[in-house]
Amino acid sequence: MLAASILDLLTSPELCRRRAPSFEVESKRTPYFSLLPPDAKPPVDLNKAEMEKFRPEMRKFYLDKTPRFN
Repeated sequence: MLAASILDLLTSPELCRRRAPSFEVESKRTPYFSLLPPDAKPPVDLNKAEMEKFRPEMRKFYLDKTPRFN
């Protein structure tokens, strides 16, 4: 359901324009805050052995060009 709603927003400029004012109001009413402490560091080595095991297979899915977003 959520994915379908996001798809609707991305493919309908009119829907996106109509929701902007309510988003502004709601985001001021309920501001975002992170649940992580400011000094939290991601565990980048958590799955290192597993990633190295599958890296050769993953390489065939790597992009060979820098993506361009217009």
